[in-house]
Amino acid sequence: MKITSILVAGAMFLAGAAQAAGVDQKLHDKLPDKIKSSGEIRVGTEPQTPPYDFYGEDNKTIIGLERDLRDAMGERLGVKFVDVPSQFASIIPGIQAGRFDMGMSAFGDFAEREKIVDVVNYMLEGTSIIVLDGNPKGVKKLKDACGLKAGAVQGSIPLQLLDKQKTTCPADKPLNVLQFPSNDQIKIALQSGRVDLSMDTTGVAAYSLKHQPAGNKKLELVTGAQYAVGYQAMLVSKESPGLRDALAATMQSLIDDGSYAKIFDKWGLGENKLDKVTINDAARFADYMKLD
Repeated sequence: MKITSILVAGAMFLAGAAQAAGVDQKLHDKLPDKIKSSGEIRVGTEPQTPPYDFYGEDNKTIIGLERDLRDAMGERLGVKFVDVPSQFASIIPGIQAGRFDMGMSAFGDFAEREKIVDVVNYMLEGTSIIVLDGNPKGVKKLKDACGLKAGAVQGSIPLQLLDKQKTTCPADKPLNVLQFPSNDQIKIALQSGRVDLSMDTTGVAAYSLKHQPAGNKKLELVTGAQYAVGYQAMLVSKESPGLRDALAATMQSLIDDGSYAKIFDKWGLGENKLDKVTINDAARFADYMKLD
């Protein structure tokens, strides 16, 4: 009797502790058994995309809007989201190979991507052009990139946009597109004149340019020209529908109770909010890759 009483009391204590910590048991139950057992979700992310994922002042701790969302989801799911810093282009192959349970690094949703991973859409975003302060090359639209040198991150939507624009440029004004492993390397290339322009997620670019360090050549965002407007999303393996559904339901719960809005407002991205999480919904933005 004493042992039974102790076990019952222990179970009640654990249940109470979980409830106090904000764990939603129904959401937790959606998780794959492997993740329930480990208590962790491994996340591939490139921490060079402020305000979404970037290093704090200690240059070790990843902070940002997406990190805050992962923390909020972790509390609700009763698991820990463990960030694995990675080059952007390696994240989707890492999901497919099982090195990561998911990817969350300012990813867009588009039809080709949905063929290889499941895409959980949780916000809207776009892509903008970045140039040196004063816009010395007079770039107003993407078509103005013809005859110039442009930089983009390997495997990114900006790279696809620039490669598509390259095919429309006249022979006497070719667009030379250079690939880089990360956005911080592109900034250096812009400041040194190695490239004339780059493209990046609008929210990332706006935040980064607002917080440029003193002493470096300044960069600016080209206003009035935005491309690839659509969803920003979490990516999950096609082999893990349980995790996909758990993430979608948990994010929706954050939207419904207002926790999501507080995080977006904190990072100045209130206009990017969604009311409803969707899965593999790229068809909504059929002209996602439209140029000028």
